[in-house]
Amino acid sequence: MVPDTGLEATRAVRKKISREHGNDPRRLIEHYMEYQQQFGGRLRWATGSDEGPAPQAESSAPADGAPRRG
Repeated sequence: MVPDTGLEATRAVRKKISREHGNDPRRLIEHYMEYQQQFGGRLRWATGSDEGPAPQAESSAPADGAPRRG
């Protein structure tokens, strides 16, 4: 099988994140849930989908502290 460098890079990052959380599935899920809360507003839901983003409190600044662009 031909190696896929893009896929290998993704796997390397996933392995690193898993190691950072002690290879513990519960801690890893908590990490991804927090990450989703942080960036969930950027998700685009499929047209006609019953799914949608969970309501989030409005913030005057992005979570990373960078100034907003108008």
